[in-house]
Amino acid sequence: MLIKTRRFSARQLQRFRDLQRLSFDILEDTASRLRTGDTEKAIAHTLVKRYRKAGVDSFFHLPVVLFGERTALPGDWSLGHFFPRDRALVEGDSVILDAAPLFAGYMVDTSYSTCFGDKAEHDAMMRHLAQYRDSVPSALNRSEHFQAIADDVAHTMRAAGYEPVHTKHPGEVLGHRAIKTPRFPIPLRMQGFDAVSLSWFKLKDSLATKGMGRRSPLWNSSKASDHRAHDGLWLVEPHAGADGVGAKWEEILLVENGQARWLDDNPPHVRQWQALATA
Repeated sequence: MLIKTRRFSARQLQRFRDLQRLSFDILEDTASRLRTGDTEKAIAHTLVKRYRKAGVDSFFHLPVVLFGERTALPGDWSLGHFFPRDRALVEGDSVILDAAPLFAGYMVDTSYSTCFGDKAEHDAMMRHLAQYRDSVPSALNRSEHFQAIADDVAHTMRAAGYEPVHTKHPGEVLGHRAIKTPRFPIPLRMQGFDAVSLSWFKLKDSLATKGMGRRSPLWNSSKASDHRAHDGLWLVEPHAGADGVGAKWEEILLVENGQARWLDDNPPHVRQWQALATA
């Protein structure tokens, strides 16, 4: 399918970095404009329009907007629950805005978490999530396996009293590949996802799970993730939930020659953690 996952040129990496920053800018600015009574559906529609205006021709997945208790992915959470509802925003709600735009085939997947008003529980959860931005690449650089890292993140969250609700994401992923896809004149969609990208993810993971391939594009606690880091771009997305409050972050991690580093040094969640540290 001519999906590119690694060996990106310096120019291509810069393009991924620039597009990730653009995506975060859209999410952060949209969050700053939220008002009481806004609905998930209305904000999701706003995000689609803003991304289209910024040059997006398709989405790996359509924008996800979660308010209040839905940010914690409560109960038996299925794929359909990610689609926006008529849930209206109220004071004290936690908020997650998540978008995976495709800019001329460059896929970036970004998440921005905030709270509509002050809430100590949300602040504490955000502080907790900060540790994984250090621990995950450090573990990779010690040659720990993806599976062990996913298990460790889940264990650490549970020990702190949080549910690792990224295990309720499709594929139960702590992370997944960032890719560059071919451009097609008419984007096709399947189950709310870009059809070409989703088909590739499913095929590659199925082959790896059956032992017929060694490079699953998913990073989770399964046997297919029992390996050291494969080079390329990975989107890391730890997501915690507890008592009707949820928060996450997501950004691109670059792995080259088995060594990991973040593609950008100053995404919005890093600035949020700095603000919380000085509050």
